[in-house]
Amino acid sequence: MAVYYDTVVVGGGIQGSSTSYYVARCGIEDVLLLEQFERNHSRGSSHGHTRITRMAYKKPFYVKMMTDAFQQWSDLERRAGVTLFKNTGYLVFGKDTEEYIISNLESLRLNGIPHQTFSGLEANQRYPRQLKIPSTHKCIYEEMGGILYASRSLLAFQQEFVKLGGTILDNHQVTEIIPGDRVTVVTNRGSFKANNVVIAAGPWAPALCSSIGVDLPFKVKRVESIYWKVDNADAYSSDIFPTTFGIAHGDTFYSIPVDEYPNMVKISSAGGIWTDANNRDTESGPVTVPAVADFISSTFRGVACKPSIIDYCMYTVTGLNSVQLWGSL
Repeated sequence: MAVYYDTVVVGGGIQGSSTSYYVARCGIEDVLLLEQFERNHSRGSSHGHTRITRMAYKKPFYVKMMTDAFQQWSDLERRAGVTLFKNTGYLVFGKDTEEYIISNLESLRLNGIPHQTFSGLEANQRYPRQLKIPSTHKCIYEEMGGILYASRSLLAFQQEFVKLGGTILDNHQVTEIIPGDRVTVVTNRGSFKANNVVIAAGPWAPALCSSIGVDLPFKVKRVESIYWKVDNADAYSSDIFPTTFGIAHGDTFYSIPVDEYPNMVKISSAGGIWTDANNRDTESGPVTVPAVADFISSTFRGVACKPSIIDYCMYTVTGLNSVQLWGSL
């Protein structure tokens, strides 16, 4: 016999965990969060120690969303009693003709977000032990940006969700969703009925939605999180060096200072290979290392050009490469 819940959320990553938490915060009782793997696994998009968060986005509506997001992260920190965000600042740099630079700057100005602009030469003077970017580049420094602790944030959402009476079942793979007056969610370990079902399965969402006749134009990309040794860990400490986002050779690169692995920075590209959620590790090896190594050699001081650690993560990419809303399915 199927067990009844008011709301079932499929997928225990950051989207599903936060959704479950906020549904429970609204006073909805009997909320179930289903995760196909163990909690805080490393198969999807939400694992790992660090991510960059910031106000600077080229689309103004994202900036408005981030104002609310920062407040909600602060609220979750207070409730969970754990640090989720470190304010390091966020430095963007590239040619002043780059559309990304122009649109980011315009978006920050339109929304009144505190920021500074200066040349690549001044950036190198501010960070003489770390940077050697082209002197004519344009830089945007956003004071509010920094590091979001990813796995810690995921666990904080789940912890607070359970405090509100929510239920989490991991190692429950959803195999079928059957629409009806009450939706039936079938897993490898039993069935559940619910008034509402939220599919927050990330790279597994297209297959699940397709099974109920909804074809979403999503693609899955495997990206690489690459860690590189530094000569001077103090110079690249997250206490003094910001997160960065650079544009070069038609590609984009981000960096996170030493915070996760001792004496290593995370410097990676948004590039990767298109893949299938269930075959992430059967594809070819890392593909972005040469481009990232070239970027490092032309941008940073005292960073090895041979990677020490490579992790994989999956992006679920919409047709617009942005958030898309379809409403109820």
